[in-house]
Parts: sequence; C-alpha cells; structure tokens
Amino acid sequence: MRLATLSLIPAAQGACGGLPGKLTCGACLDIVAGQPCDRYDTCECMSPEHLAKGCVAAGFCDPVQAGPAVSEGFGLRIAKAHGKRDYNYVRVSVVTQTPEVPEADFFDYSSQFKYRWTDNYLHTGLKEVTPGKVNTFTIGKQTVSVKIPEAGAGAAGVMIADPCFKSTTYSSPVGCSYGGKFQTDVRTPALLNAFVGSEDIDFWSILGDNFYDRTGAGSKEFFAKLSTEVKATPMVTVPGNHDYWVLGDPLVGTVADQCGNGHMQFYAQDAEASLLAQPGDSTPPFNFTVDPAGKGLLGCDKASPDNSRFYHQFGNIGLIAQSGAFGLEEYNGFMTESCKWLGTPGIEVGVIVGHWDKGGLGAGRDMDVPEFYDEMAKLPGCKEMAEAGNLKFFMGHTHCNVPHPHGHNDTGFMVAGQGMSGCSNYGIPVFDTTEDRNRVFYFDASTEDTFNNVTSCVGAKGWRNCLSLAEIWLDQPRTKSVVV
Repeated sequence: MRLATLSLIPAAQGACGGLPGKLTCGACLDIVAGQPCDRYDTCECMSPEHLAKGCVAAGFCDPVQAGPAVSEGFGLRIAKAHGKRDYNYVRVSVVTQTPEVPEADFFDYSSQFKYRWTDNYLHTGLKEVTPGKVNTFTIGKQTVSVKIPEAGAGAAGVMIADPCFKSTTYSSPVGCSYGGKFQTDVRTPALLNAFVGSEDIDFWSILGDNFYDRTGAGSKEFFAKLSTEVKATPMVTVPGNHDYWVLGDPLVGTVADQCGNGHMQFYAQDAEASLLAQPGDSTPPFNFTVDPAGKGLLGCDKASPDNSRFYHQFGNIGLIAQSGAFGLEEYNGFMTESCKWLGTPGIEVGVIVGHWDKGGLGAGRDMDVPEFYDEMAKLPGCKEMAEAGNLKFFMGHTHCNVPHPHGHNDTGFMVAGQGMSGCSNYGIPVFDTTEDRNRVFYFDASTEDTFNNVTSCVGAKGWRNCLSLAEIWLDQPRTKSVVV
C-alpha cells in the first residue's frame, strides 16, 4: 500500500520520493526494522542497498549521543478529577523507572506500564484537596503543593499543542522543523517554567502530538526540564495522530507505534475509563481491553476511546476533552452527557479541547475539533453556552498559533506553533476567565529578544503584569448562559 494521504503534505528539503522531509527519518527506521519501502513510496532512495549503513549514515536521521535515555527524575503528574466526581478531588501520579512505590500507603494503583513504554511504572491515586488553598503532600523526599481554584471562580490556563524538540540525546522519528530556529529544547521548558510555575496559572495543556514520541524517551527528557511547580499544576492532555501512529497516519502505522497507550499512562488523566476506580481502590484507571498488537506488523489497534475522553471543572470553566481518532457514533452518549453537565452550578464557560483541526490522518468523520464543536453546539447545555458566546474550543494539528481558525470567529483557537513546520510562529497562548470576561492572550516568543523579554518579565512578575508583551486574541464580556 503506497502512502497517499501524507504525500499531500508539501515536501521539505531532504524529502525522499513522495514523503515529506520531516517524516523521512521515521520511514527509514521502519524500513530498517522490516517494513517494505514501497509502503512509503521511497524505494528509489530507501532500498536496503541505500540503508545498508543505517539511517544516520544515509542522511535521513540526526545523530544522537550513545548512552542511556535521560531520566525524568521526579515524574509528578496532577490531573483534575473527572466531572462525575466531587469537585475537590485531583489525581496525583508519579511515573518512575523502577517498581518501588515512591510513598507507602499513598497511591491507589501501582503497576508497570502495559503494552507500550514498559520501562516505566505508574503510581496514581485520587486525593481530596481544599479548593482555593495550597494543599501539601509529601511523596518520598519531595514536598508537593497543589492548588485548584474555588468552584465558580475565574481561572486561567496555558494552552499549547504539537510541541517538538531535538537535542544531542533525543531525536524524534519526525523531524522538528523549527526546533533549532526556536531552540525549543531549551525555550519551551523555560516558557512553561515561567508561566505555569507562577501562582496565576491554574492549569496547563498539551493538546496532542506530544513530542512526536514513539518510545517515551523524548517525553521523559522534556519533563526532566520542568520544575516541580509546573508538574504540580493540573495538566490537561489529549492524544493526537502522532500519539497513535508516530508518522501521523494509520496507513503507515506499525506494531512499534504506541497507539495512545504510552500517552494515556504517562500523563494519567482522570478519563472516563478511570471512573471504575474510586479513591482507595486498586482497580486500574484505564481500559486495557484493546491490545495494540492486534493488527500485527502492519499497524496497531488504538487504545479504547474511554481512555482519552473526559470532562472536568476548573473554577468557572467546564472543560470537555475528546480524541478525534474515533467515530462520531462512538461519542454520541458522551456528547449528550458532557453538554448536559455544563449546567453544573458554577460553570460559566465551556471549553472543548482536542487535537485535529481538520479531517484525515486518522480523524473520524465530524471528529476534527471545529466540526465536533458544531455538532456539540446543537445539544442541550452546549447550545445555550454557544448562543451566549461562552462555548470555545482549542486545538492543534496544523502547526500555527492563530485565533479564529476555519471561520469560527471569537470561538476557536489553534495553538500548535511549537516548533513543527507550518506558520513558523512560536509562543504561549493563555486562556483567562477572570473578571467576568473571556480572554485569550498570546505571548510571542519567536525571536531571541521576545523570548528573553517574555520569560524575564513573566518569571519576575507573573503573566498578568506583562500584558504589554501580549497580543489580545479575544477579550469579550461574558453574558450569563442559562443551561437547562
């Protein structure tokens, strides 16, 4: 089977056959591992003879230093509890490289990762916190401070998608086109440490294609650069096409791809599948019924959809997360339920987050975020929010930071300008619902001067005191929605 859909992407310098340059390393590695070169339409430049000395020697992959993968260190994750639980719960998790439990009698579930990224172990549990206060936990020798806003209070979150980087010790199978230009291996962690590490951010998100990581090595290396304060801030993430199939399309998926399994365990969201596990219950907070190896050498089966969809509340924000890799019919019940849930007391703004901004590359019909939004906006709960201008969406996939994508003015926001080829922009978007307004600010960091100005100001004074450096993508007074 020749690759048709990916060939539609404009080829970059160094492309082989019909394959874009950013995908040549991944295709080369797969061919060396046994995939036929005609599957990628690259036999003219990636035959066994061309690759006899390996992908680095052939010029398709960047060299990396030999040695063990970088360890994250303290692999803390905080996620807001699912909206079906009491508001004052969070999921506290730690990812380790050994089976030893970091803190005795603290976690509900401790186990080696299943199916993919199995050099990791996850320790996770639900913990009650007091909203509006700093809640302190001791995990091993680490003191962790967690805070969530009071229900109904305004909140603010950093929204990014599609982050990539390359370093001397890690290079993704997918080329990070502007990683060198924007120095994303250093600057993206520095920006997150400045913004998310401050007291005026309540949550942060990565909306798919998280480091274009097949094995988990890149994710650990990146998270090793984040402060404990960032990791102690609740995180929201959803899988993108490259989190299922590293080359971004099921047509060229292989048994080596994670098919969402590494992603769901590494980030440990309190998703729908976790609802079978109650506080103190050792039941796995995942649905492991789908073995990704089901398709054999030429593909993988996606993790069950209930591992990547959820809804929960941050202050006055009702956040609904989805994965576009499934059919709309698999989401009908979830859509009705989550829209109705927006009527929860204290929720004034609905936010849909997902990855795909358009169909194809594994997205189901009407499951890219703009079309999913349009379907949701017809349903009770979401309909009233949308009519009042209080139903928004954020997404990635097309590698740009732009407001109002695909004609959804003052409603949709694309936040994927984080190093990949695309619009060649780079910066930090912040969504803010304080002061009875819906606002989105964008802090450009695409030059050395703008990066230095933003990080020094935000690190010293907090982002709210640095708005002179931000572009205003949205600033509207909030009309109250009446959700029945």
